[in-house]
Amino acid sequence: MSVRRVVGRSVSLVMIVCLCQSLAKAEEIGRFGQTYPIQEKDMLAAIYEKLAGLEQSGWLANKQKEMQEQALQSINHPTAVNGLSTASKNNTFYFDPTIIVTENITDQEGRLIVPVGTLVNPIDKIPLTKSMLFFDGEDAKQVAWAKSWLEHEPRAVPILVNGSYIELSKQWQRTVYFDQKGSMTAKLNLKAVPSRVYQEGLRLRIDEIAL
Repeated sequence: MSVRRVVGRSVSLVMIVCLCQSLAKAEEIGRFGQTYPIQEKDMLAAIYEKLAGLEQSGWLANKQKEMQEQALQSINHPTAVNGLSTASKNNTFYFDPTIIVTENITDQEGRLIVPVGTLVNPIDKIPLTKSMLFFDGEDAKQVAWAKSWLEHEPRAVPILVNGSYIELSKQWQRTVYFDQKGSMTAKLNLKAVPSRVYQEGLRLRIDEIAL
């Protein structure tokens, strides 16, 4: 099923739910004196009547198209990651992924596996075998840099912080990712792009690259 079809169905459901809510609120405003329970049949009839009117006026189709376009836009072009600048000079720093276990970790039978307070470095057990390239998909220089790097290191993982990862995936005929809500850049404390992240020893090396 295509993304557009899924979005279209989702938009329709959202509009119907909103309509039901507005009708329900309308029933709750201005009650005076004795009240009577709203019959389900009357409510459905009101909904269908309202939908029919909106459809005939063309408002429903226009609103559905507008919501569908907005939904597709958010999928194709996610919100850019905030707080990142363009690298003005080459810079290198390191990230230590070591964590402190905050509670005892046991197996299903209650036997202790990792005691509280233990230092654990994930890449000591599962090495990072691919480098990650963080770059701005709206910056032609950064896109060219990432593409050139991928030619030398095909297994590297391209990650956008701005721009359309879907369009770039189509152009490059390979998967391009997007750092949704800046979760990875925040974790790694990235400040500038383009940046290359890769394992060096038991730490992650982060190279900010000025183009």
